[in-house]
Amino acid sequence: MTTNMPFFKELGRAAGSTLGSLEKKAKEIMSRVAERDFVIGELGMVFAFDSKVQSISELINLQTQDLTEVSTILVNVMKKQKRAAELLSFIQKLKAMPY
Repeated sequence: MTTNMPFFKELGRAAGSTLGSLEKKAKEIMSRVAERDFVIGELGMVFAFDSKVQSISELINLQTQDLTEVSTILVNVMKKQKRAAELLSFIQKLKAMPY
């Protein structure tokens, strides 16, 4: 006997949506990081003056914050993927059981 699980597809879509939005956010942050890297490189070629040093320092702080956020997002994505795999494995085991 087969058990109908109408929520299974909705659960999969919801998990995929969440992971997709997190991955999109991570890509957007990495794009900003790449742009700042370019600006930092360009500023590094300009003659030294106080505002340049301050600008580079502020950009480096933003880089650190963004990279920390990306790391957190990626860890969360991995945790969600692991949990989803565990749930799918459990569901497969349930499907294999005779009722």
